Amino acid sequence: MTRPGFSTPHACPDDAKAVEEAEPGGPEHGASDLGSPDLVAPDTGAPDTGAPDTGGSEGPALRARLERIERQNAALMEAQAALGAQIAALQDHANLVGQMVQEMHAGRRRRLLSGFALPLPLVRLRELITAPGPSLAYLKEMARLCVVTGTSVVADGAGGWRLKRRPVAIARNMARDFSALMFGRRSVVYRVRPHHPPLAVRPRVLHVIPNVYVGGSTQLVVDLLERLGHRYEMQVVTAGLPPNGRHEGMVLHHLPLGSQPAAFANLLSSVRPDIVHLHYWGESDRPWYEAALAAARESEAVLVENVNTPVAPLRDPRIHTYVFVSDYIRQAFAPDIANGQVVHPGIDLDRFSPRDFAPGAEDTVGMVYRLTRDKLDDDSILPLIDVAQRRPKTRFLIVGDGDLLPVFHARVSDAGVRHNFEFTGTVSFDDLPETYRRFRLYVAPVVRESFGQVTPFAMAMGQAVAGYKVGALAEILGDDATLGTSRAALADILIALLDDRDRLAALSHANRARAPHFALNGMISSYARIYAEALGRDADLMPGFPSAQFYREV
Repeated sequence: MTRPGFSTPHACPDDAKAVEEAEPGGPEHGASDLGSPDLVAPDTGAPDTGAPDTGGSEGPALRARLERIERQNAALMEAQAALGAQIAALQDHANLVGQMVQEMHAGRRRRLLSGFALPLPLVRLRELITAPGPSLAYLKEMARLCVVTGTSVVADGAGGWRLKRRPVAIARNMARDFSALMFGRRSVVYRVRPHHPPLAVRPRVLHVIPNVYVGGSTQLVVDLLERLGHRYEMQVVTAGLPPNGRHEGMVLHHLPLGSQPAAFANLLSSVRPDIVHLHYWGESDRPWYEAALAAARESEAVLVENVNTPVAPLRDPRIHTYVFVSDYIRQAFAPDIANGQVVHPGIDLDRFSPRDFAPGAEDTVGMVYRLTRDKLDDDSILPLIDVAQRRPKTRFLIVGDGDLLPVFHARVSDAGVRHNFEFTGTVSFDDLPETYRRFRLYVAPVVRESFGQVTPFAMAMGQAVAGYKVGALAEILGDDATLGTSRAALADILIALLDDRDRLAALSHANRARAPHFALNGMISSYARIYAEALGRDADLMPGFPSAQFYREV
């Protein structure tokens, strides 16, 4: 088949007919059996007598010449074949270049078109003009919540509490949220600070987590990066970045929800991890996990799966180790798994250490959670409202942000106890210890709990803890003496603790003594062992040096 743009020699039918007429064929007509006119004996100029060849002296010379011509003809045929291959290669290259040029032009057109996209501030202005109702409603709600989270609850001098708006805090909240809305600017949520210089040669770990919002799973990844990143190079693939912040010091790859196994396979071929570490919490993100697992299953990486919430694990024969963040999860959802172990999330005992409480802490109850419906629900605020109504001198500090913030604010306002509740909004991890100083009693009104680090934080700082008898809370506390099974029971427990300072002090002492059970160093050691067992070797602390040898003392 001829290739477009290139012509190849071909025989003309009329020429072929002429050759057939001139050379009917057959040895008797002098046609060579090699099929080439070059092999016809040349005219010597001597008359043809019709006498047969007698094998004279000219015979060997003629045969030698014919053999030489035959070799030259074969060489020409080989050269023609090589030339054809070169032409074919040139054509393939030309086609490839043409395709690349087309793609470049198409990409340039897309970039030119995308270059006409409006800047974000103009997009917001267009939305305000084209849809003024929803836009104004959004801005109004944003401003209202900035005021809510910029309002403190302070003592009124008569044994109660009153609201105090803080103009500077409100202005700061407004500037932060308006800047994020108009310019997409986001503050730092997690800043990874490695504790040790990295080794020259490190195995590579890829953490697979659907989002890196503020929460226990993200904190676990950050802890591993900071404390174990010098021995294992770590990267993260996620579908969701924090909407109101960003992380520093973390290598992030973004694959949105709905990504197929092929997308994960491309990432794995690029990153080439030695370990793929899934942080699993199931529910609506399960298809994303399954796509990641399907790709990882075909790779050479060893698979480790953390089960971080009260769900059944994502099972697969390729998973080397299942890590459960509490014994409650393991016993409730995977008691039959043999290659599983429990590793409680660790807390930094140096950061969260006992310190003097702030004024007013004795009558203040704190709650620190992401205000979403994963652990809490709309009714989680109700036992706190009951306490505020029955014991007006109680103040509640609600730390966190999320969809439930306006719900909780509306509930306390409707109940007439708004002046007892301070909503701080999001507090950075670095500022949490100072926030914990403001309350003496921690409450966990959760409806689901796998292992909340916020509870050991409170224990380490010497606070009493009360909550619902749910999930792993009894496992964290060591017993269920301060856990209630209903809204009324939890309210009774909170009031009893607030009115009994001696019991508060005893619980404070007991919690401080139990907190080291969840020390961060122990957690890091457990994951270092899990990684080493998965790879069949530990990270080489001194690459290039021979292994140490121990000799018996003489």
